[in-house]
Amino acid sequence: MTGLHTGHKIVNCDKFDRKGLWQSGAFGLDRMSVKPLVNGMETGMMTTAKEHYDALLAKHYTWMFGTSFDEKVEEQTALLARVGIGSPGIAVDLGCGSGFQTFALARLGAQSVLAVDTSQHLLDELSARIDGQDFTTVCTDMTAFPGVLTGHADTIVCMGDSLTHLASHSDVTSLIENVSNKLAVGGHFVISYRDLQSLPEGVDRFIPLQQSDNRIMTCFLEAAGDKVNVHDLIYVKSDGEWELQKSMYQKLVLPLNGLKDELSRSRLDVVFEETVRGFTVLCAKKMK
Repeated sequence: MTGLHTGHKIVNCDKFDRKGLWQSGAFGLDRMSVKPLVNGMETGMMTTAKEHYDALLAKHYTWMFGTSFDEKVEEQTALLARVGIGSPGIAVDLGCGSGFQTFALARLGAQSVLAVDTSQHLLDELSARIDGQDFTTVCTDMTAFPGVLTGHADTIVCMGDSLTHLASHSDVTSLIENVSNKLAVGGHFVISYRDLQSLPEGVDRFIPLQQSDNRIMTCFLEAAGDKVNVHDLIYVKSDGEWELQKSMYQKLVLPLNGLKDELSRSRLDVVFEETVRGFTVLCAKKMK
């Protein structure tokens, strides 16, 4: 028996015919429609990360992690504690998504959290979960956060691959400089991101990400110089029929040593470093 490994289940693929048409079987894709998305995605045009999230990914974002929201917050709370964030003080969450790290910072005792993201959909998800925490949500590019942060922060985080969503390496440099300028002395900057220098090859570039009874998500990775083209394909079942939703955007390739050099140039000393299965976590402290 052949199958797709999704990280949670093995899905039977025996009933995939030679023409590439899904027959009625494990996926139940006996009737398939293709949903055209905005911004020309149906013709393969490039989109920005914001356009990609607005058109497709935001409404599937929290689901695609395959765990409950609270479990994900617990995981990120433990991670932040492990890197040395014991008392976050005034905190900023850059590229906050639906709020995994925002709520983790609150659980660690943050006085307040400024949550910044370009997706209003994800910020609305975050806001719907607020239960007395002192959170401020702002829908803007994370490079613009100095304009919405009054004073200095004690902790700034940019996690879950958010850093790779920036448009260019010069944007990464600018962001790190701004973080250093807005951090109080002794404050911490935490980054987590996936190292995309070594990509899978051949058919291994097609990566099953998540599945449930009515959704199946796969992505396809394609090298593009100092960036990677990420193609997200999501099958959604509605009224007994499956619909394909698709979009593509780019992520930056960020070599670890280069990123650490950028931090050092901005007076941010790396005090914690960990890489597990290609996912890197850094914690840098502003020393002066």
